[in-house]
Amino acid sequence: MLIPLGALGLGMIAPGILAVVFYHRRCPGTLLTGTMGAQLGALSGMFGFGMFAIFTAIETFVFRSGGQLRSALLEAVQQSAARNPDPQAQQILDYLKTPTGLAVVMALGLVVMLVLFLVLSSASGALGAAWLRRKGRY
Repeated sequence: MLIPLGALGLGMIAPGILAVVFYHRRCPGTLLTGTMGAQLGALSGMFGFGMFAIFTAIETFVFRSGGQLRSALLEAVQQSAARNPDPQAQQILDYLKTPTGLAVVMALGLVVMLVLFLVLSSASGALGAAWLRRKGRY
C-alpha cells in the first residue's frame, strides 16, 4: 500500500494470493479449497489492514499531515454542499464540517478500507487456491 500501485488495489489483492502460495509451500501435501483460500486471504487482509492503519496513523502524527487531510475533507464537503441545494443535505454537510463530523468521516473511511481489504484479499485467496489446483500443483 506504500507504493503508488497499492492505492489501485494491488496492496489489497496481493496478500490473499501470497498467503495461499506461502501456505502451499509450507504444507505442500494439503489440498487447498476455495473456501480455505478465502479464509487465508481474509486473515491476511486483516493483517494488511492493521499495517495500513498503523502506517496511516504514524504518517498522520509524525509528519503532521492531519491538517492537510482535514483541509482536503473540508474541501470535499464544501464542494458537495455547493452541488446540493436540499436543506437537509446542507444540515448534514454542516455537521460534517465540525470536528466530530470529520471524525465520523474518518471512521467511516477506515471501515470502508477494512471491508475492501477483507473482500479483495478473500477473493484473491480463493482465486489463488483455484489457480494452484488448476495448475496441478496438488
